[in-house]
Amino acid sequence: MKLSLLTAGILALAVSGCAEAVPEQTLSERVAQELTERADKRYNAGFSYQDFELNTLTAELVATEVGVKTRVEQLDAGLNQLLWAERVRLTGDWLTQQQDQIRLDSAQIVNAQLTIAYYGEGQSNLHELIEAIQSQLPVQRASEEVLWHVDNVTLEDVVVNLFDQGMPLLSVKLERLELPPIHSQQTSQEWVDSVMGPLLTQLMQQAMRGNTETMTVDMQELMRFAWREMGAF
Repeated sequence: MKLSLLTAGILALAVSGCAEAVPEQTLSERVAQELTERADKRYNAGFSYQDFELNTLTAELVATEVGVKTRVEQLDAGLNQLLWAERVRLTGDWLTQQQDQIRLDSAQIVNAQLTIAYYGEGQSNLHELIEAIQSQLPVQRASEEVLWHVDNVTLEDVVVNLFDQGMPLLSVKLERLELPPIHSQQTSQEWVDSVMGPLLTQLMQQAMRGNTETMTVDMQELMRFAWREMGAF
């Protein structure tokens, strides 16, 4: 978030090691607090939300007006706003007998804006956050590593913005973007590729069909970027 990547990863860590409970807190409040504190203290990022509800009976988490901000010094405040989403919904069994394995059936992000900002080769706000999360795995010892997997990741009604060294390469609105399954043992570059690959592929397909009404793109610079970062994916 990433955000699916980001949300799933942070959720796995939060549920596996929630902060000490305050008696008046509900489970939802406790997990939300842990996510916010981990983002701030461990991932050098900001996590915000309006409503946050974890339902243990249906194994579902729903959060609204979710924001994720990185704090990359090379980027201005606008480009550090990695994600904003009206609604994020996660479903799956993260309260199983095997506390070291969390499998999520789906991650759905609705009405969102995702801004991926590169400031150097292999360096972006998304890389920065993923690497910060991965630096906390395993949580304390190898025996305590939490393995998680998300089978189905979708973004619906999402605006994706891509910048390279402050220069806008594209802004595109997509009705639906499906990402491949993600898991905790992927490298940071594999995480980024799992977002960028499907995004650029769908973008190119739309451009070739002449469907550019919802797209602003510098195609020449975008192709240079794709070759540099992904070997033309």
